[in-house]
This record gives sequence, C-alpha cells and structure tokens, in this order.
Amino acid sequence: MPYPIRENLEGESAEELKFSVRKLMVIAMLMAGMAGYINSAILIEFGMPVSQMTGITSRLSDATVHSDWSELFDALMILSGFLLGAFLSGLIIGKKQYYYTPDYGHALLLNSTILGLATLFSFIQSEFSVFLSAVACGLQNALVSSYRGQQLRTTHMTGIVTDLGVYLAHKFKNRAAWPWQANLLLVLLISFLIGGIIGIFAYRQFPNWSLIAPCLINAVLAVLYLKNYHQKHPDA
Repeated sequence: MPYPIRENLEGESAEELKFSVRKLMVIAMLMAGMAGYINSAILIEFGMPVSQMTGITSRLSDATVHSDWSELFDALMILSGFLLGAFLSGLIIGKKQYYYTPDYGHALLLNSTILGLATLFSFIQSEFSVFLSAVACGLQNALVSSYRGQQLRTTHMTGIVTDLGVYLAHKFKNRAAWPWQANLLLVLLISFLIGGIIGIFAYRQFPNWSLIAPCLINAVLAVLYLKNYHQKHPDA
C-alpha cells in the first residue's frame, strides 16, 4: 500500500529533498522500460520471466511436483541470479532510501557490464545469458527501495498495480487529491508495458543483440549521473 510521505527523512539533506520529481519520473520511465524490455526478450527466448520472481516461484513448485529437473534448474538459476543482483546492489548502495552518492553511478556501470556480458553469452550459451539478465534485473530492482515514502519497484508490476488501486480508492472515496506518487506509479506501469513491446520487436529482429540496448542505456545513465555528481562535488 502507499506509504505516508515523510519530507524530513533521517540523514537526508535539503539538497536531496529538492531532488526533482521530474528527474525521478524520467529515470523511473527508463528503468521500468528497460526491465519490461529485458523480461519480454528473455520470455520469448526462454519461456520464463527474469524481472519478477512470483512466476518463477510458481515454476519451482510445479517443477518439483512433476519432477521436471530441467525446469527446476532453470527456475532456480533465475531465482538465484535475481537474488545475487539484489545482494550486489545492497553491497554497493547499502540504503533503502535514495541518498545522493556516486555509488548509484557505479551500480549502473556494473549493470551495464552484466548486460554486456549477457549479450556476448547469448551467442555462446543462452542459459548463462538468462542468468546474467536475472542478475541485472535484481540489481536494478534493489537500487532504490523507496523515495520519500513511496515504494519503488521497477522490474515487476504487482505492487505498482496494487498501490494504484489504493490511490484510486482514496480518490473515489475521499475525493483526495491525485498525488505525484500516483503519477509515478502510472509512469512505471506504462513504461514497463511499452518496454516489453519494444523488447519483443527487438528480439524478433536481432535476438542475440537485443540486450545491447539496455546495456548502453545503463552506461549512459551511469556516466550522466557520475558527471552530475562530480560537478556538484568537485573534491569528491
């Protein structure tokens, strides 16, 4: 459910509180779009999602009941990859709330590298490419767990749709104002959908090279973020 907005989060400076919501919308759009893109491309090739673990957990249950060891291995591989990605994000960032630090740029560079390797391995061993894609999604999803009280998830839409339903209920029942948090959720949902559509077309046109697009976008975001950070903190 939507969480209460806290304007004065512990350890958060005035500069961080002024972080542009518009910039957040753009970043959210790109990240959710990339997740939808990757998930659709891998789903076509492998028949399993890599950006959300609900379906993978159900696959684990089904494979266990039917003793389908091949599917069990594939599902475990994706689950462990996503978990590893979240673990790496936690090591690099170490915070749930957004905090202005170059570590986000470093995490984006790592994600770009992982997706680049996934692209290369798609020519050699598709299973390892899928594993690396799951790592990238897990890392991305854990980058920022929340921003000013709003839960942020860019790789799966269950919580997004749930929170949108709650905001709609508040609007309908209490005539509440439509907040920027709800617009952010809409941006995430629509971007994931559009990214998925683009991912399907991209995989159909150039299957082995399809992951190079999110790889490059992560790299560009990392460079822009680090450049902006060092301009504001020249002594860092």
